[in-house]
Amino acid sequence: MAAALFVIGGVVSLVVSLVGMPIYSLYPFQMQYFSFVVAIVIIVGLICSLGAIHCYTLVTRRLMSEAGFRGIVFGAILLTFSLGLVGVNRELNTGLGTASAILILIAGAISYVLRQTVLPRPPVLMQSQEMSR
Repeated sequence: MAAALFVIGGVVSLVVSLVGMPIYSLYPFQMQYFSFVVAIVIIVGLICSLGAIHCYTLVTRRLMSEAGFRGIVFGAILLTFSLGLVGVNRELNTGLGTASAILILIAGAISYVLRQTVLPRPPVLMQSQEMSR
C-alpha cells in the first residue's frame, strides 16, 4: 500500500509542479516574472516529487526504513511548500499539491512503522545474494 501511495503522491506532485509553472507565469493573462524564491520552491518541489517516486523503488526492494524516512522528509517539504509556509505567494497553493504531499507523508509513515516487520525477500534480491557468495 505504501508503494502505491508513493507513486500516486509523487506523480501527482510532479504533474502539479510541471503544469503549474506556465500557469503561474501567465496568470492573470499578463506576463509575470518568477522571483528567485518561486524558482527555488518549484525546483525543490520537483526534486521532492522525484524523490517520492524513488521511495517507491526502495519499498519494492524492501528497504522500508530508508523509504519511510525519505518519504516523511519529502512529504513534509512538499506540504510546507503547498501550504505557502515559505513566504511564497498564496497563488502557488493548490489542493491537489497538498493532497499529494499528505499521501507521501502517509506512505512514509507506513513504511517507517513497518521497517522492522519480516517481509519475504523478492527473488531478484535472493538471486543477487546467492551470486555474491
